[in-house]
Amino acid sequence: MFGVVVELLAGRYAAATYNDRDRVEWPPHPARFFSALVATWGEHEPRSEQGEAERAALEWLEEQAPPEILADAIDQIGARSVLTVFVPVNDQYEVSEVDRDRLDEAEAEVGTLEGKQRSKVEKEIEKLRKKLLDDTQKAIAAPKKFGVETNLGARVLPEGRVRQPRTFPVAHPKTPSFAFVWPDATASRATTDVISGLLARLVRLGHSSTMVRASVATEPEIGNLRATQSSFLPDEDGGAHVIRWVGKGQLKRLCEAYDRHREVEPRVLPARFVRYSDTVKRPRSAVHPSVFAEDFVVLARTAGPRLPITSTAGLARQFRRALISCADQPVDEMISGHKADGSPSELPHLAIAPLPYVGNRYADGSILGIGVVLPRSAGPEARRALARALVNLERHGADREIRINLSESALCLQRVVWEPSQATLRTARWTRASRSWATATPIALDRNPGDLQDPDPRRRHEAFTEASRGIAEAITRIGLPAPIELDAVRGCVLPGNAKPRAYPRFPPETSRTQRVLVHARIVFAEPVSGPLLIGAGRYQGLGLCMPLEEWR
Repeated sequence: MFGVVVELLAGRYAAATYNDRDRVEWPPHPARFFSALVATWGEHEPRSEQGEAERAALEWLEEQAPPEILADAIDQIGARSVLTVFVPVNDQYEVSEVDRDRLDEAEAEVGTLEGKQRSKVEKEIEKLRKKLLDDTQKAIAAPKKFGVETNLGARVLPEGRVRQPRTFPVAHPKTPSFAFVWPDATASRATTDVISGLLARLVRLGHSSTMVRASVATEPEIGNLRATQSSFLPDEDGGAHVIRWVGKGQLKRLCEAYDRHREVEPRVLPARFVRYSDTVKRPRSAVHPSVFAEDFVVLARTAGPRLPITSTAGLARQFRRALISCADQPVDEMISGHKADGSPSELPHLAIAPLPYVGNRYADGSILGIGVVLPRSAGPEARRALARALVNLERHGADREIRINLSESALCLQRVVWEPSQATLRTARWTRASRSWATATPIALDRNPGDLQDPDPRRRHEAFTEASRGIAEAITRIGLPAPIELDAVRGCVLPGNAKPRAYPRFPPETSRTQRVLVHARIVFAEPVSGPLLIGAGRYQGLGLCMPLEEWR
């Protein structure tokens, strides 16, 4: 076992998340810690004999598996309100912000591509880097004719310096220390001594205001931290947190990046993204999965109308039509939901689930994106067919944007590649294991339970009993055990919900039997994992459920 304990000398940690400058990063990412060690190494004669030994120690560290993180739970830290501060700019030369933005986007995108697309983006990155470097050198070069440049001189003076907006999110943990632990790593005495020397020279982590003291942790120290703090463990299957770690060659990549920018923007921290969980992991057999796969595709709304939650089924139908029009012919049964003869498929197939903003006091029920959910039984060929259909659909828009034509406008969607800042667009929001669930969109019952508004209490009770029985059957139909508690209601069960009567007729065809819509609260004896889509409208986003607890 090898571990490092870090103490926050001021009791604060200032660092922004990689995808949202207004949110504080917690727990601290080990990739940021590794970069801080590399910076410490680079400041002290890296080509000396000691520097070469430190380089070897860093290369050993970068090859280790993602570490366990011992830190305060996220709900135990205090976070300072983020205010925009206008900071004077030290450098008065100007470099194209457009080129910086394009380079940032290209560097973030290249890791998700393969083959010819990756080669094309890599060539664009090289071209943008060269242009940015040339523009920077031109901006800071000595003038050919020396003289007094009054405008630049005025901007250097305190009253004339340009100010740019900046935010500095800060966390105040209850315990001002945390640790990174590699349980399976075995470091030699020489490597431990070298890393200990590097840690002794480490003075900050994240923003320059985060002063730290770090050291190699002993087993008793790690044991004490485990007893008092939360443990964040790598969990690729069910982790709700995306945390950055490094891989082999990270030291080389950081050195190459420094040679390019020389502490001049833009800078993108090379990293690998690892899912972490801060819960005690239970045996996989104790969690019951539904028939729908957890690794569904999420498309975020980027432009167009902010549709209400009541437009769920209509939007799902429109998206399915667009997707099928771009799919390979004949369309795979897993995608179309129909057999070759046009009859409905008897197997689980693709579900289109608009993702509404529900579940907290600010929720308004608006649709923030769409989940494209395949069943777990989908084979490689069906997954490839879906991937090709999505790519073809993206080609119809600019910047790989999907446009869904509505009656008077168009909804623009873009595939989510990085961990989104909006919780609604995170797959873990809809899939994490839980015993308690509630409907985000109402369930369309398979059969008419009777009049749920009957003035006679006995008949109304019988109608609700029949509705609950129908929901229980629908739950077992998607591969889950029967619930131990189930409440069917005509009202709302989550903030942001809309009452069932506010939804349009389902299905919309008057030639088909209209379904009764109800919301529900559901409790299982053991945790189940989502996504949960229940009832007759499950393939069109109705009956989408949200977990209400994170079991521990």
